Amino acid sequence: MRRLLISAPLSLLFTWAPAMAQEQPLFVPAPGWGTAHIVLSGDYVGKQVRLSRNGKVIVDRRFTSPPGSNNRLPIFTDRFDMWVQVEIEGCPTAVEVRVPVEPARSTSLIFDGCSVRALLPE
Repeated sequence: MRRLLISAPLSLLFTWAPAMAQEQPLFVPAPGWGTAHIVLSGDYVGKQVRLSRNGKVIVDRRFTSPPGSNNRLPIFTDRFDMWVQVEIEGCPTAVEVRVPVEPARSTSLIFDGCSVRALLPE
């Protein structure tokens, strides 16, 4: 009798398990939400560079190696463009740059002296 009482609920549990595994997750991000990347390019090597968005620092470091995969910065976004403040060592003022972003794509920031420009996402 005890075996019957235990096995019946267990068999029900295991018969429901595959159905539960196929259910959709509770939170599904809206289209357009995701991680975009900003890729640094140009003549920033050897300089301290600080990128910030809405007062929040994205990166603040001295870049000592030539452009490569370690200079690809992930950014979670729910927009298709953002304003980024760029401070470059040796430049008198910070630069505000409008950066077009798209989830799962990369946008290049091109450094040329104290000026910075952004390309469209690739």
